[in-house]
Amino acid sequence: MSISYDAITNAFLSKITEFELLQLPSISRKELVDGYMKRAATAFKNVCQYDLTAYDDTLREFTDDFDEADVDEILDIISEGMVVQWLKPYVYKQELLENALNTADFTTYSPAELLLRVGNAYAKAQKDYTQMVREYSYNHGDLSELHL
Repeated sequence: MSISYDAITNAFLSKITEFELLQLPSISRKELVDGYMKRAATAFKNVCQYDLTAYDDTLREFTDDFDEADVDEILDIISEGMVVQWLKPYVYKQELLENALNTADFTTYSPAELLLRVGNAYAKAQKDYTQMVREYSYNHGDLSELHL
């Protein structure tokens, strides 16, 4: 069975609360979210037992023949990688960096504190995604190919 872009997008959107993203015109939102999805799939493709480079942008789906039992796990991993891709620009947002570097006081509500929190959220999302990929690799990999 194939996996539609919309299924992955819905899994991603269920993990975030970004009202600006939801208010974008449908075409712009699809392009943006599809970019997150492709970058997340690229990071996962070397471990995944399915071919994540086989997709059709016209049909908006990954075309490999996925086992139905694996679809939810793959959706979860790719959508978690999309969260990492979505958070990355917030970590490097110029206004936050400038404010953090110019702020003398480091209060609970300061821009520096916000930058720290966003950085921590990004690091946690990246760690969670990496752990999910490792677990997938361990659960679905062929250990007989290892040279021990």
